[in-house]
Amino acid sequence: MRRLRSLLRKELRWSRHNLATLCLLLLILPGGFVYTTTAFDQVIPRDSPVAVVPADDSVSEDDLDIATAAVTLFSDPRRYEDTEAGLDALRREQVYAVLEVPPDLTDEGVTANFTFYVDGSIVPYHEASEAIVSVLDYPLQRTLPADVTVEREVVGPEHSLSEYLVPVGLLLVVLLFAFAYVPYNLANERQVLDRLEVEASLEAVVASKVLFFGALLFVPMAVVHLMSGWLGYANTGVAPAAILAYLLTFLGLVALSTAIMLLFRFDVVGRFVNIVVLFGLLAFSNTIYPAGFFSPIRREIARASPLHYATIVARSSMLKGMTVTDFLDWFAGLALVTLGAFVLLELSIVRYRRVR
Repeated sequence: MRRLRSLLRKELRWSRHNLATLCLLLLILPGGFVYTTTAFDQVIPRDSPVAVVPADDSVSEDDLDIATAAVTLFSDPRRYEDTEAGLDALRREQVYAVLEVPPDLTDEGVTANFTFYVDGSIVPYHEASEAIVSVLDYPLQRTLPADVTVEREVVGPEHSLSEYLVPVGLLLVVLLFAFAYVPYNLANERQVLDRLEVEASLEAVVASKVLFFGALLFVPMAVVHLMSGWLGYANTGVAPAAILAYLLTFLGLVALSTAIMLLFRFDVVGRFVNIVVLFGLLAFSNTIYPAGFFSPIRREIARASPLHYATIVARSSMLKGMTVTDFLDWFAGLALVTLGAFVLLELSIVRYRRVR
């Protein structure tokens, strides 16, 4: 612990000589991103999964088949056993709308009231859902003998696209820390790593940097909170579940990026690989637009990425007030992935010592 404290004091001294860089990374970048979100306008979603659920037990399979066929015209239908299950999938962004199907669709003279639920926090979808309801209403009225109406109902508080993008901006800061700043800082000390290992192990050196820069992440989190309040954004304060998701993401990714640098012995190739991994995660994890807005293959790739789930957790907690207990299974998965990244880091440290 004494050696770790001395290493942390060294990091503090280093930071005093790099205040300009730290201010840019910790204050100006996150604050500027939150402000620039005010310039964004709405977007049109595509290829989004929609839950099809029965309104009650009297709904027949034929009724569900008819509704499923209508949804297929503009989306990818998914069957759920009831409205509660569909809304739970909606909250976790496994679907982006829920269509509640009434009974007796093929009976003449019957009034059939469909309800189309959308989440107010998934701005790219709910702002376009009014047009989608019109698209759904037309074929149902033309083909069914029942008197059909489709009502749109927004679940939870509605947010602007600017508010929707705030959690994404903070995630970008986390990624920048993990893939650029920490590995760069460690690479600058390559020449003194041998001397540092006389005083402390390489594991302790890496741990000091992870702890120090992990603690610094609370600064941009505070900036995002304050800027959101200043701009009048609703419910975009950094919530506990979001903090945990960001920290687990940082720990896992910084372990991965540091392992890559050690495996390539701080060569330029290692930095290039880190850049490729960073842009790969941004491109295929759907951190900005929900996964359901793209092709089925792209969607499955995104849902294989832990960063995709961390993004949903952060966004859901900051915009919908969801808690850690709502995502216990996802947090367990993120923790396992983070642990695996640290195992890889330790193996890379062992290899670095052997081939040094």
